[in-house]
Amino acid sequence: MPRFCVREVDAFLRCGILAYGFARVWCEACRKDDVVAFSCKGRGFCPSCGARRMADTAAWLVDRVIPEVPVRQWVLSLPYRVRLLCAYDPDACALVRRVLVRAVSGFYEGRARRRGASRPRTGAVAFVQRFDSGLRLNVHFHVLWLDGVYASEAGRGGCEFWEDAGLSDADVGRLVERIRGRVENALRRVGKWWDEGEAAETDGELEGERQLLLALASGAVVGRTVLGERAGEGDVRVGRGTRAEAFVKGPLCADVTGFSLHAGVRVEGRDRRRLEHLCRSAGRPAIAASRLSLLPDGRVAYELKRRWKDGTTHVVMTPEVLVERLLALVPRPRRHLVTYHGVLGPAAGLRSRVVPRWEDGGDGVAPEAVAEEEGEGRAIAALRRRRGTVPHAPGKRRRGGVRRYAWAELLRRVFEVDVLVCPHCGGARRLLAAITAPESIARVLSAMGLSSEAPELAPARAPPGEMGEEWGG
Repeated sequence: MPRFCVREVDAFLRCGILAYGFARVWCEACRKDDVVAFSCKGRGFCPSCGARRMADTAAWLVDRVIPEVPVRQWVLSLPYRVRLLCAYDPDACALVRRVLVRAVSGFYEGRARRRGASRPRTGAVAFVQRFDSGLRLNVHFHVLWLDGVYASEAGRGGCEFWEDAGLSDADVGRLVERIRGRVENALRRVGKWWDEGEAAETDGELEGERQLLLALASGAVVGRTVLGERAGEGDVRVGRGTRAEAFVKGPLCADVTGFSLHAGVRVEGRDRRRLEHLCRSAGRPAIAASRLSLLPDGRVAYELKRRWKDGTTHVVMTPEVLVERLLALVPRPRRHLVTYHGVLGPAAGLRSRVVPRWEDGGDGVAPEAVAEEEGEGRAIAALRRRRGTVPHAPGKRRRGGVRRYAWAELLRRVFEVDVLVCPHCGGARRLLAAITAPESIARVLSAMGLSSEAPELAPARAPPGEMGEEWGG
C-alpha cells in the first residue's frame, strides 16, 4: 500500500491510547491528577478525530467565515466512473469541483446582474466527501453557498447583499445538464475521460502499489470485495427488498446520466444554530462508531443512517473487507477537502467586509482562549504561545501560527467534557505538561494506578488467495 495509507492506519492504532503519550492536568483545589490521551488527527476514518475536525470546522465557519445571510446547500453526486477517477486522482477531483463552483456561481451572478446588481459576487465553502452511508467510496461535493450575491460600486467601500429571487426545479435541471457537459469536456481536454472500452487499457498501465490502491478504490465504489475468497462478490445487505413506501427524491433535485444535483436545503441568515448543524453535516467523518457492531460469527455490520430505496438497513462485511474500505477512504496528503470560493476566498477583496467580526486582542485569538490561558497563572507562556514562539499544547490547531479554538474549548464542543474542571471537587484544573517520553509515561501511569502497556495487536498477514500472490502475498 502507499505510504500515506500505512501512516493513517498506524496513527489510528495509537489514537487515544495512554501508553503512547498524554497531556497531564492537575486540580489546584483537591490536588488530583488526570490524563488525556493524544489523538491521531487522521483525515481518513478515525471517528473521534473526524468528529473533532467536524466540530472545529463548523464552529469556525459560523463564527468567522459565513455572514448572517441565507445559505443554501448544493450537493453534487457523480456517476461511478467519475467517482472512481476523483477518488484516485486528486487533480481530477479539483477539476470537477472547479466546474461545479463556476457553474453555480455564474448562475447566481447572472441572475443578479439581470436584476440590476453592480459587480455581483457570490461566495461558497466546498466540502469533498469520500464516502456514503454504507462505507462505499462515493466522492461527492457538499457546497454551502450564500443564497445571493454581494454587489459593490467601483471606488466605493461598501457592499450590499442581494438575496436570490428563488430557485425552481427547472433551474436545478438546467444546471445539472450544464455541469455534466462541462465536466465531460474538461476531463477530455486533460486526457482523463475514457470510453468504456478504454478503461482496461488504462488500468493495465499501473503497477505495484498504484494498481492495488486503484483495485481497492474500484471495489469500494461499487461495494464489491477485492481480495480473498469472496473476491468479486457484492456486500451482504440486510432488509433489502422490504421497503413498502415509494422512494421520492424531493424538490429541487435533478439527475441526468448519473450526475445528480440537489439544492433543497436552505438556512435563514440568523439561524446560526441550524447553520452550524448544516456545516457539521457537510464535514462529518466517514464512520459513526455507534452504528458499527460485531456479529457473533465474526463479521461486521454497519447500520445505515437512512434506509436505501431498496429497503437495505445494514451492510454486512468481513473484517478483511472492512479494512479494504477503510484504506480506500484515506485521502491523499496535502490535498484540501475544504475550500473557500468567491467573496469567502482567502484573497477575495470583499472578504473583510462580509465575514463576521470577532473582537480580540489584535492577534486573532478569541478572548475566551486568552482568559483561559492567562487565568492559569502563566501569562508569559500564554503570550508566547499566541505569538507562535513555542510549541502549542497537544490538541490545539493553528492556522498561520494562530489557534482557532483553545484545546479545552474544542473538547467541550466536541465531547461535552470540560477537562479544566475537576470532576471530584469542581475546582479549576490546569495543564501541567505533555508527556511523550516512554520512561515518564510509565512512571506517571504507574503512580496513578493505570496500565502503561499498549493493547496487543494481531499479527499482520498477507492477503489470501490469488490476489495476495499477485501483490507479493
